[in-house]
Amino acid sequence: MRSKNNGSLHTPMLALGLFLLAVLGCRSITQKAPSWTKAKVLSDNEDHPSKIICDGQSVFYVTGGTVASQHEGTNNIKRISLKDGSVSVIVKGGDRIPDAALAVDARFLYWSDGGNIMRVAKDAGDGGESEKIIAGAPKPDEMVLDDENIYWLIWGGEGSPPQPVMFAPKKGGEARKLTPAYAGTSGISIDHDFVYWMTGDGIKRIAKAGGDVTEVYHNSSKSPSLGLMQDADNFYFMQMNSNGQSALMKLGKKSGEVTQLAPSINHTLDFIIDEANVYYFAFVPNTGSFGPDALRKVAKGGGESIELDQGNSAWAKYLSVDSKQIYFTDISKVYALAK
Repeated sequence: MRSKNNGSLHTPMLALGLFLLAVLGCRSITQKAPSWTKAKVLSDNEDHPSKIICDGQSVFYVTGGTVASQHEGTNNIKRISLKDGSVSVIVKGGDRIPDAALAVDARFLYWSDGGNIMRVAKDAGDGGESEKIIAGAPKPDEMVLDDENIYWLIWGGEGSPPQPVMFAPKKGGEARKLTPAYAGTSGISIDHDFVYWMTGDGIKRIAKAGGDVTEVYHNSSKSPSLGLMQDADNFYFMQMNSNGQSALMKLGKKSGEVTQLAPSINHTLDFIIDEANVYYFAFVPNTGSFGPDALRKVAKGGGESIELDQGNSAWAKYLSVDSKQIYFTDISKVYALAK
């Protein structure tokens, strides 16, 4: 009886042991797929690089963003020279934690500490001196510039109250409301005379001098429209469907015609345009919920979407582009990828 009882106890233990061995064996032989193998690493061992922007001569990006990073001295804004590859800190965050919002013009890099908008000379040395130009500015989410002003959306998480589009002089001054408050703003763009922004129900427009808000495009879907880019002829945005998936869309400015450029785009990440193409992230099919994303491009005129590279997008979000390359980040690296 004792022998029989021992056998009955050992049988489930043996089965459990074999199961664990099988799991461990599978884990030991399952290798993580290489990530972003076609891209060049411009900088490594960074502390969670996020917002990235390029002016054709340098790449600027935000690192850190936490109290822990503040203690470690890595809440910074850094610059990579595209001429010699040197990396320098042009904003040493210190007590201020730089937000993931940047804009650049011919002379200055504009950034935010969450309550103020600052600027620093683009060619500043390590730990360059920043000037506070707009005090008491609500937390910018996206900033765009013209010759005179900065225009921005206010960051809002899920359930946040509606917010206006804001503006202020680049030389410094008071932050002012350009529009009434709107819910779900997710993209801002400008041309010579107007400011455009995306709300969940479509694209709105207001003159830079102020006045009435007009509707450029109405989204009749129950799912939101997201993001906004424009060129002389078209607007580009993402349209979510009832399943929570999104497509990349184009809206003709003259015709008002809406066409689909790509059937699938990761709407939680950036897309960006240049003279010829739209660059965007999309899920790689048949790789599961935690699979990689592909960085893709599609011609503005339509046609086949082309995969440029793929990799882990757990920390990727932002894109920038110049005449030759696309720039992006992951949890610790800054990348450049040929267009």
